[in-house]
Amino acid sequence: MKREMYYGKKYKTKDDLLRAIEEYIDYYTNRRVQRKLDLLTPMEYHK
Repeated sequence: MKREMYYGKKYKTKDDLLRAIEEYIDYYTNRRVQRKLDLLTPMEYHK
């Protein structure tokens, strides 16, 4: 888990924190542009 995801942020409830973690994991694994994939996201590369 990247520190930037939560550093300096405060979550009011545990559910808010869990939602933020799930959203970050989805972004990191599916929507993040990667150099190894010729600057495509993993989803674009697999299509």
